Amino acid sequence: MLVLKCLSDETGDDAGDIVTQGFVDVDDREFVNIVNRLEGYFDCTLSLRSEPGRRFVVRDLVARVTAAITRRSPEADHV
Repeated sequence: MLVLKCLSDETGDDAGDIVTQGFVDVDDREFVNIVNRLEGYFDCTLSLRSEPGRRFVVRDLVARVTAAITRRSPEADHV
């Protein structure tokens, strides 16, 4: 839900429409803003900036966030 909120807040698109479509295309500025928000929300590195194109596929983005979170060591939370 937080991924959808982030996409919707930045683009102004309805979250339900994003879910129905399954992706959202963005311009360069929106792309950077979304990456910054997501990394801030989840305190992780998503390595998205080197990806070609400016489309966020919701299921792929959720999988990437989940993988980034599970890669983090518990010790990193206490530094």
